[in-house]
Amino acid sequence: MKLYTENYLRAGGREAFSTYYVADSNQARFDSTLAEGVVFAQHNLVTDGSFNEFHLIVCRNVMIYFGFDLQEAVLQLFGDSMARFGILALGRKESIRRSPQAELYEPLDEAERIFRRRR
Repeated sequence: MKLYTENYLRAGGREAFSTYYVADSNQARFDSTLAEGVVFAQHNLVTDGSFNEFHLIVCRNVMIYFGFDLQEAVLQLFGDSMARFGILALGRKESIRRSPQAELYEPLDEAERIFRRRR
C-alpha cells in the first residue's frame, strides 16, 4: 500500500489515500463506492461503434491480430470514444506511430505504450 500511496500522491491525489481502502492485517479492501462510476461492457471492436466517452481505454495485445486497415479503424474508434486528456493503454507490441490518429496522443510511457489524449 505504501507504493500505491506514493503513486497516488505523485498523480495529484489530494485526500489521504487511506480513505479509499480498509486494511485488515495482510489484506486491503478498496471502498466499493470507487466502482460506482466504472462501466464494464462487452464491445466488439470490429462491428460496434462508439457508445460512450471514456477516460481510460485499455486494449492490450488485441490489435496485433488485426491487419493495418482494421487497426486504423479501431484507433479511429478509440479517438471517437476518448475524453480529452483520456488515457489509452496498448500492448507492448502495438503502436500508433504509423496512424494518423497518433497526433491526438502524447506518450506517457512509451515503453509500456501508454498515451494521453491531447485534445
